[in-house]
Amino acid sequence: MISWAKSLAIVSTSACVLASKLEEWVTFEVTDVAQPKPKTTVRIFDRNDFYSLHAEDAELAARMVFKSTASMKIMSVPGDDEDIELPYTVLSKNNFENFVRELLLVKNYRVEVYANKKPKTTVRIFDRNDFYSLHAEDAELAARMVFKSTASMKIMSVPGDDEDIELPYTVLSKNNFENFVRELLLVKNYRVEVYANKGGSKNDWKIELKGSPGNVIQFEDILFGNNEQINTSAIMALQLKKENQLNSVGLSCIETTDRIFSLIEIVDDDFFTELEAIVVLLGPKECLLPSKEGEYEKINALLERNGVLVTVRKRQEFTVSTSDFEDDLNRLLFFEKGQQENLNTVLGGTNKTFALQTLNVAIKYLDLGSDSSNFGHFQLKVMNLKRFVHLDAAAVSALNILPKPGTSVTSQVYRCQSILGVLDYCRTPQGRRLLVQWLKQPLKDIEAIKDRHDIVECFVESLNTRKEIHDDYLKRIPDIMMLTKKLMRRNASLQDVYKLYRVVGRVPNLLGLLSDLENSTVNNILSKPIRDTYGDLFKFKEMIEKILDMEGIEKGEYFIKPSFDEELQTMKEKMDEIEEKIRKELRKAANDLNLDEGSSIKLDVVSHIGYHFRISLKEDSVLRKNTKYRTIDAVKGGVRFTTDKLTDLNSEFSEVRESYEEQQKSIVDEVIRVVLGYLPPLTNLSHLIAQLDCFTSFAVAATSSPIPYVRPKMRPAENRVLNLKQVRHPCLEMQSDVNFIANDIDFRKDETQMYIITGPNMGGKSTFIRSVGSAVLLAHVGSFVPCDQAEISITDSILGRIGASDCIMKGLSTFMIEMIETSGIIRTATENSLVIIDELGRGTSTEDSDGEGGLGNVSRVVIRPPGHSGKAKRGHLCFDAAFETGNLGRADLVGEFEYDLFLRPDTCNPRYRFWFNFTVDNVKQDQRMV
Repeated sequence: MISWAKSLAIVSTSACVLASKLEEWVTFEVTDVAQPKPKTTVRIFDRNDFYSLHAEDAELAARMVFKSTASMKIMSVPGDDEDIELPYTVLSKNNFENFVRELLLVKNYRVEVYANKKPKTTVRIFDRNDFYSLHAEDAELAARMVFKSTASMKIMSVPGDDEDIELPYTVLSKNNFENFVRELLLVKNYRVEVYANKGGSKNDWKIELKGSPGNVIQFEDILFGNNEQINTSAIMALQLKKENQLNSVGLSCIETTDRIFSLIEIVDDDFFTELEAIVVLLGPKECLLPSKEGEYEKINALLERNGVLVTVRKRQEFTVSTSDFEDDLNRLLFFEKGQQENLNTVLGGTNKTFALQTLNVAIKYLDLGSDSSNFGHFQLKVMNLKRFVHLDAAAVSALNILPKPGTSVTSQVYRCQSILGVLDYCRTPQGRRLLVQWLKQPLKDIEAIKDRHDIVECFVESLNTRKEIHDDYLKRIPDIMMLTKKLMRRNASLQDVYKLYRVVGRVPNLLGLLSDLENSTVNNILSKPIRDTYGDLFKFKEMIEKILDMEGIEKGEYFIKPSFDEELQTMKEKMDEIEEKIRKELRKAANDLNLDEGSSIKLDVVSHIGYHFRISLKEDSVLRKNTKYRTIDAVKGGVRFTTDKLTDLNSEFSEVRESYEEQQKSIVDEVIRVVLGYLPPLTNLSHLIAQLDCFTSFAVAATSSPIPYVRPKMRPAENRVLNLKQVRHPCLEMQSDVNFIANDIDFRKDETQMYIITGPNMGGKSTFIRSVGSAVLLAHVGSFVPCDQAEISITDSILGRIGASDCIMKGLSTFMIEMIETSGIIRTATENSLVIIDELGRGTSTEDSDGEGGLGNVSRVVIRPPGHSGKAKRGHLCFDAAFETGNLGRADLVGEFEYDLFLRPDTCNPRYRFWFNFTVDNVKQDQRMV
């Protein structure tokens, strides 16, 4: 099998705009092309508006349809050594039908028609220099997403074989283009291709930018230039191997922002429960698979269920030997000084070949190896799932951990729509990214959780220090990781270098604030690592102070000090001389117009105008009487004007300044090369500042709530206690129009294992269940919890099934979603798991028994006699309970084989019907029914 992956570069009068060198035809799977094609078989390619034939098929079509080979054209197709000239012929739809009719009915030929329709999830945009255009269905999508209406769409005529073709199109400004691409990649999970016409030919269009949800490297400046952005872009690759009826999964993930490679190999069940937990933990936007069918069908369904875009790569890519790509991988990895630079050193002797093969596929897909700026900057980590609480996708959705896609952090709904919104008082982009990671990766290590609680408690109690760090220090910190990326690509400016210098320069003040807290945990986790990192960056700070012209920076000019070069010194003196003449012109204008220099008339400078004078709008009458002054424009800040002398001086100054910038380029390049050597400590500093931002954010959230949060008392898992007094829902209580009623819950080992919450509609049952799950999650993340008092044992899993909804787009009914999520709970839950289930069975049918049966099945699994786990065994008391109205309060395990049921009347419903079923296997004398 051969995959055609090169552009066919069709040029015809009917498709000059749609298909001219656009690399539209991505992949055609042609069976048995390796064998010589029989002469009696004709292959035709459907290009939507026309059809094409190639090589000997093109000649046959030309002779049969046009009675001449004059209609044939030549295209260049890239070959291994040189371009190949490939003849082709284009047919209109009418000619295609007549041609096929004659082939099949007269010539007795065999016909194969290949079609490669553009996926609906791929959007093609054309860069027209001053604006961007989209065509056909892409135009309609852009019109609806950007302008919320198709009224903005226009029609253009494109010449066809027989008549003109009407092609709808939409035009976007640069700002609309950036917002549109941001939503396509980060919210809608679309692929984007941007084409530019760089050649002299009218139709010489080629791909300039290409991205997908997991591969946004070429769009990073557009996507992450906005500090409000909370989305990150991670890409995952995996492969599956079945051994002895077990599913071995090799998996890798690449996070380009933090420059991290992650690896893991797991053995999973047939429902891929562990894989789903990894998907939740990593939050990838895209996954690379060898196939979507066969053994990968369930994995594909799982990924789509979790909103991950699936991209299929060739199976051969997943079978490359480690030895074939190890050298390429070593070039990308970061090694400590003195560390042996090979893969085994990083992996510690463990064999991760199966996962490494997927990492190679992801690296090739992102094309990281072709950019030398990536060399030596990526860290390789082996994931350890035992560190984190198991979260399934249903729990993430049920607890509203993350906001809806596309929600702006500045919108009013962001704060009360999700747990992230409640906790997010972060001041830095890196802090916000880490907060999202922490929420998806709750800790199981009780000591690590207590350390986080210690730091949050310290900031809660130290109001002045917290406010100074949060409102002053962190507010001025840029996105360090994005600045270091610009350094790596050698497209950073002196202004970017100065921003990093300012970050490092503020560290001593931060260390002083942290030391005032006099907290040992703060010192060990924050102060000491920051102090050590600052020591590694001290020479960087000294170097920048010696190189940059600090006086010029105060005026907004980023220059190398002129003392570094004689020519720079000469040009600097020339600029100073011109500036003095410009100031003299200011004094002259002030005297001439009878205005006060510096107050009534000012000297301003902006990039697109240069030096100019400015007076208030009230005083513009003085200019009308004087012809020596030429008005530039009138803005809100006043009237801007100039003179012939000032214009000449401004031009002279601009010329000298351009020469200065050109002369200092070599020095700037050397500065950036040296700064690259400080990338590891800058990366460490970014991570430490992100942690500090998260801790202060937790403290601010705890104190900003209508009722302050409290520190939970964490207990070991074996204690199996969950005691929450007056627990509240963190999102709901943030809404100003809600009067929240708090509740208590008390789980005790060998006493209470399950709560069944009943009551009328809109009574708050679902909110109560979510409140408990949210409190447990917050405690394991390291945050305080919305309670009056909280005692929580370490939980190994938070599993959920809340709400009844279907998913038509994915072909899943409410019942199917419930069965998928419930089966996951049954397979995963242990005696240390928190399971939250709401209205299970509601989507099955409106009949009472359907809902009852669903609830009973879950109860049978969740309630087990002490000391037992897994399925009920012979000799165990199996308990099922279901109810129609709000009668059943809760079920408590009293003895080894005894339960107490707490019942209450339902005054809101006249029907009082109970349905209980007790099943006892191998009845013993000491067993009794209550």
